[in-house]
Amino acid sequence: MRSLKSKPRNASKTKADILAAAQTCFSKVGYSQAGIRDIAAIAAVSSPMLLRYFGSKAGLFEAALTESVRAGGLYSQERAGFGERIIRLFLDVDLDIKTPSIIALSTGDSDARDIVTRVMAEHVVRPLSKWLGPPDARARALEIIILAIGFVLFTRQYRLITARTSLEKKLSKQFARTLQAIVDQ
Repeated sequence: MRSLKSKPRNASKTKADILAAAQTCFSKVGYSQAGIRDIAAIAAVSSPMLLRYFGSKAGLFEAALTESVRAGGLYSQERAGFGERIIRLFLDVDLDIKTPSIIALSTGDSDARDIVTRVMAEHVVRPLSKWLGPPDARARALEIIILAIGFVLFTRQYRLITARTSLEKKLSKQFARTLQAIVDQ
């Protein structure tokens, strides 16, 4: 009789698949409406396995948001050209930017809001403040974050500005200059 052994699971790939599925769900329907079963189904895992990796929906939300806000070495580069680099990232149509939607759709749930506040402070505001340095590093970091989230929401998620128009080009240049001015203070 043949043994019915299942193929061993690749834990890091499974975790990455779950995080990608969670980011998709949380960016489309928000924390309150995203279900563990729905996320597990998208990731092609069982709900108990998902919970084994992340413990709870809140744990999964925190891990998914943390993964989505990673700056990918953005702060290790020189200050000159920061605004231009950000604009290139935001306008890269191959880059699926989910963080602003995840944040915006979390406002209706107090647990999700607390997680967003903690993750953004630890993984975005603190490293950006450190990179910016004095004067007023934290205020400047928050200014950049607020502007960036708004820019992405209204150009990528809500598409109020049609891609490749003269208005997008004008706003993109203005946004890049504004960010650079904040960095250069």
